[in-house]
Amino acid sequence: MLTPRRFAAPLSASVALVLVLSACTTSSVKSQESSPTMSESSAAAATSESSPVNTAAASESADDKLPVGLTDDNKAGKPRPRSSMKDTLKGATINEDGSWTYDKPDGTVMTTNADGTWHWKDEKNGQEATLHADGSWDYSTHNEYVKKTIHMNADGTWRQKDEKTGDSTETRADGSWENHEGGGKYVTTGTTEGTATKKNTATGEEREIPKEGFPVVPPAPHTQVTENVVGPNSVVPLKPRAGLKPGLKVTYAVPGSEEDKQASAEADGTALTDDNKAGKPRPRSTDKYSESNATINEDGSWTHTTVGGVEVKVNADGTWEWKSTKDGSSAALHADGSWDFDDVKYQQKIHVNADGSWTWEDQRNQSVTVTHADGSWRYEDDRSLDTGLADGTAHHVDKQHSNFNREIKKEHFPAKVPGFPTSYVSKNGVGPNSVVPLKPRTPLKVGQKAVS
Repeated sequence: MLTPRRFAAPLSASVALVLVLSACTTSSVKSQESSPTMSESSAAAATSESSPVNTAAASESADDKLPVGLTDDNKAGKPRPRSSMKDTLKGATINEDGSWTYDKPDGTVMTTNADGTWHWKDEKNGQEATLHADGSWDYSTHNEYVKKTIHMNADGTWRQKDEKTGDSTETRADGSWENHEGGGKYVTTGTTEGTATKKNTATGEEREIPKEGFPVVPPAPHTQVTENVVGPNSVVPLKPRAGLKPGLKVTYAVPGSEEDKQASAEADGTALTDDNKAGKPRPRSTDKYSESNATINEDGSWTHTTVGGVEVKVNADGTWEWKSTKDGSSAALHADGSWDFDDVKYQQKIHVNADGSWTWEDQRNQSVTVTHADGSWRYEDDRSLDTGLADGTAHHVDKQHSNFNREIKKEHFPAKVPGFPTSYVSKNGVGPNSVVPLKPRTPLKVGQKAVS
């Protein structure tokens, strides 16, 4: 069984952010029935210059509301911070207004304007990215192997197309969306209510698909430089906004307000929902046949023993627990939405609270990470102690050299969070009328505040 690995303590604020450009696909999200792993808040991929920009969707209202997910760090309008570097990188040219051009050793050329908007092009790999003034961005990859384009609107809606296969996805502000795959053989239509139907255009057959089967949001492109940019007084580039998941409506809120925080949590999946905690009647399985070694009770609760010797118990309210008869590893999801995972083999213990904060103990490597609802956090092992405060600041202390204490920048906070221990719990039940289990809530990122 796979298991979460230990945190690597942040080492240096000067570590370069390396852009890994990957071609995005319109494939569906994989089921969470995989072994417990860790998810990373890493971004890759990039843009198409030819796509039109939806400036209307990003327009601010009179009360300074913005589309949720769009901040002043994603669009032009406010003066951009400047680099405090003393030396200019080789290949960089910096103008008096702070704009700059950087010709990287690998042949990629990036140009950043004084307002923070930017464009880069990698002719060798046929890739290109642009971030526009309204906060929209584009990516394109056109080479021998891949021909794909992505356009992200300022309001978080997006479209992408694979020009080789004809597969495409487009999302809309009202939460509806459409996906074409298989060369047009399959068309999936998402409604404003959050449901979706997949149709086989050849046979006319239609079936409803779960949210786990919705298309993946294209990851945003990074810039080609570190947080230090390219030299003295050079403008810090704007950051690409993240896209909305298919099914989510565009909402407007004042940045930093409670409304904005709640909507942002719903958008990035870190909000606690009725699908994570007991209280509402759980849906029942519509399967015609029962799993082998499964027992379904009248109230919908069920038990199941897997081929690998894992005993699973799901209650009528959707809460569940499992335990391996081989190594003693176990997991449980509780009524309030909190959950636990104890990996005996790899000596890992994880507890995620209902508010998304969590504790991760790595007994084998003698390390522990604790995050709190107010955004504060702590990582400690036998060599170092990293402490993050609720105000977003953080410091690293070397235990072997107590006088070594330095600040940790937010971009170098630990990026990994506990993965979901749902490996052995059948997400759709085990047979007719069996309860559909609750889903583990998504843990908060390190430094992220919980939404009340």
